[in-house]
Amino acid sequence: MTTDLTKGSPLKQIFLFSIPFLIGNLFQQFYNVADMVIVGRTLGAEAYGAVGATGSLVWFASGAIQALTTGFSVITARCFGARDEEGVKRSFAAAIKLSAIISVLLAVLCTVFARPILEFMRTPDDIVDRSYSYIVWIFAGLVATALFNLLSNMIRALGDSRTPLYFLVIACIINIVLDFVLIAVFGMDTDGAGLATVLAQLLSGLMCVVYIIKKQPRLHIGMRHFKVDLDLDRLLLHVGVPMAFLNMVLSVGSIVMQFVTNGMGTLYVTAQTTGAKLESFVTQPVLSFGSSVAVFAAQNYGARRYDRVIDGGRKTMLMCALWCGIATLIMIPFGRVFVSLLAGEVDQLVVDNAYMYIVINTALSLALVPIVVCKSILQSLGRTLWCMISGFTEIIGRAGLSAVVMLMMSGAFGAALGEQMGYTIMCFCTPLAWLLGSLTVLGDYIATMRRFKSLL
Repeated sequence: MTTDLTKGSPLKQIFLFSIPFLIGNLFQQFYNVADMVIVGRTLGAEAYGAVGATGSLVWFASGAIQALTTGFSVITARCFGARDEEGVKRSFAAAIKLSAIISVLLAVLCTVFARPILEFMRTPDDIVDRSYSYIVWIFAGLVATALFNLLSNMIRALGDSRTPLYFLVIACIINIVLDFVLIAVFGMDTDGAGLATVLAQLLSGLMCVVYIIKKQPRLHIGMRHFKVDLDLDRLLLHVGVPMAFLNMVLSVGSIVMQFVTNGMGTLYVTAQTTGAKLESFVTQPVLSFGSSVAVFAAQNYGARRYDRVIDGGRKTMLMCALWCGIATLIMIPFGRVFVSLLAGEVDQLVVDNAYMYIVINTALSLALVPIVVCKSILQSLGRTLWCMISGFTEIIGRAGLSAVVMLMMSGAFGAALGEQMGYTIMCFCTPLAWLLGSLTVLGDYIATMRRFKSLL
């Protein structure tokens, strides 16, 4: 099944196309969240904190692969929008080749340096071994992560956002079952949760392979499509690598935040990671609208429908802003309930601080809207420079404020400040990053939309 996004109501198309994206992204979050919850219920609060403490590293590696393959699929979406069937096949073949090389290299590097990175991040001594047991499996399975993300993004590039969702839901259920089997039956620890995640992702990737063979002739490729084409390779890398690099740059800010929080002790680590997981669910609709409008913009750019690109961006921002308001109204009264459902029976300090984190980040999530929508559209058009620059300004928000807190907490002043006040300030790192990133990328977005208007 394919969908031509160059015709029809932009608002309706983007909204409907984003629904499978949203459900799929939510289930994607369940991979790590299910590991945290099941590990916490079966192995205890310490193991829960150990898995949670790896969140920024999972984002660093897995998120980079996801962003890279999304960038590759943008080129395929352009070819599809331009009715270039041969271009679709050649770009798909080139993406397979490049994804395989990059994912293998990243898997090797991350696996080798996993333990030193955890120690450098000041992961508490009582959980560092279990954190390593979990994350080393995630890193080793990055090739499986690349397989599913590349194929699902290519299917979406042709306008089918439903099929990858079905595979992801099935894989998530299998992940949960494997968590219980490997931990409760075979007696594995956090390493069982990591292995379950990798196996589930591998399965979802293989389901995509079967689907493409049976149902997507536009993605059927032969050896001739793998013929070396340096211009095409450079085009894919021009879009994909900056997106992957941007994700890695952004994750550095989260790693610095984790570094500072780790120094506060396991209770604050657990609170921050719980709040961050809830934040990821809150922001998923915004990110899903962004993913949807990226495919929409790529197809219409390929078809030279610049008016639809402009209209789609405007209406996507309105939908995102509406969701941010709804999420705030939900989280303020019910945030503690969600914290308890995720973390289980934990210290009251964890509940209070996780609630504070999620309320602050949700209430200020409107600052996220411009950066998601503008970046999604600009990247789909191949305009990556200011997107990358905005990534560095986001680092200033996350890492800069985190560094200030760390300096404030050192010495005699730190004793007077206290860990609680330091943690409270840390809760504003991500909203500050969103604001700085949005302000940076807005100028290029406005200028690009004006150029499009002049072409109408």
